[in-house]
Amino acid sequence: MKSNGFGSWRQQIIVHVEGRHSEEVARKLDASGPFKKQGNPERAYFEWTRLTTRRGDDEEVVFEMCMLLGNPPSQYDWHIDWDASEF
Repeated sequence: MKSNGFGSWRQQIIVHVEGRHSEEVARKLDASGPFKKQGNPERAYFEWTRLTTRRGDDEEVVFEMCMLLGNPPSQYDWHIDWDASEF
């Protein structure tokens, strides 16, 4: 996780969703598109960047993701890849 120099850190969260929802999720996450698609059924993987003032703040990550994509299980079937994320 990188500091922005003003007492906060930039988190890079990897989230994957059902491939058929990739365009809609890209709009909601303000992303250009998925960085990869794989699997059967297909999953679309996005890198979502946010700022935080606390390192390891996974609760805020989940809360904000719920506000953007709905509470699991939502129509997007989203999951956070914590091992690939920096928070």
